[in-house]
Amino acid sequence: MKTGIGKRVSEFAHGILFALLTILCASYSHTLLAEQLSFEKSSNEGELSFYYQWRVPNNQTASLSFNVDRHAFIRPFAKFRNYDRRRALRELNYRVNQYIQRQRWYGVQAFLSPRQEQMTIKARTARNEQLEKRYQQQLAKAQRFFTEQWQDYLSANAYRSLTLPPGETGIIPDAIAIAKQTQPLLSSLVVAIGNQLKDNSRRSYVNYVAHFVQAIPYDSLEDDLSSRGDGFTPPNHLLLNNRGDCDSKVSLTLALLRQIIPQAKMIVVYLPKHAIFGIQMAKQPNDAKLSHDGTEFILLDVAGPAVSPAGQLSNDVQFLIDTQQYTVVPAN
Repeated sequence: MKTGIGKRVSEFAHGILFALLTILCASYSHTLLAEQLSFEKSSNEGELSFYYQWRVPNNQTASLSFNVDRHAFIRPFAKFRNYDRRRALRELNYRVNQYIQRQRWYGVQAFLSPRQEQMTIKARTARNEQLEKRYQQQLAKAQRFFTEQWQDYLSANAYRSLTLPPGETGIIPDAIAIAKQTQPLLSSLVVAIGNQLKDNSRRSYVNYVAHFVQAIPYDSLEDDLSSRGDGFTPPNHLLLNNRGDCDSKVSLTLALLRQIIPQAKMIVVYLPKHAIFGIQMAKQPNDAKLSHDGTEFILLDVAGPAVSPAGQLSNDVQFLIDTQQYTVVPAN
């Protein structure tokens, strides 16, 4: 007997396939562009050394250097893969069928469509009312198991579900969780930043980090992309490769500022084709800001190549904020 669960699972997978898969980081035109003047990376006796020099507002330059343990720095997320629905559904289909076999259930089955684009769980046709009731119970348990395994799959692979107005839903790299996991790798960079700014204001630290990240070459990822997450680079590998898209740069910014200003609340603001950062700090006149759950956040666009200090957004991004075309994800 067929039930609605097969349809719901199929629709769920179908939504994963099509929603938000074409969201990419956008470039906006600004007057002042960030410029990385120098990037040097060297390896010696198991240690990686980084050196950066970049241009900041008022035609000044800034520079910093730091060292990390090569193996410890490279290993995390070295095999990070962006979300692929067919791979995910194959894995989930295997888990559900293994679960059904362990339970020795004969009244429910899970299978993939011929092109592995959808997954269906359904009850078999029952010969009598008693069997039908048993099969429905098995189906309900298989459904709950699928939901649990789906969440486990997302978490284990550092993905998250994202919904943007007016209701599009898709799967993206979990930039916040990845930032948290890579924070310890960036401690020497945080120390180097502290040595540069010493006892300075929260805004000064935020702008310094922003200009550093903005100057890192922007990876527009204009090749044949199938999802927003294609090309996402975790913070440690962004620094290794010296390039990244907007979601990747937001993750790096978060990994740094959560160590520098741990007491500040922070958010990631996802927009169509873009992502920006928000932080709790004293506001200045004309700051671009957003209120969420009773806290006011100053907004910051770290994608580059524009030199954008805290509170300054492009007209395109500000329009999306003003028209509430965004989703806020708390980052603390």
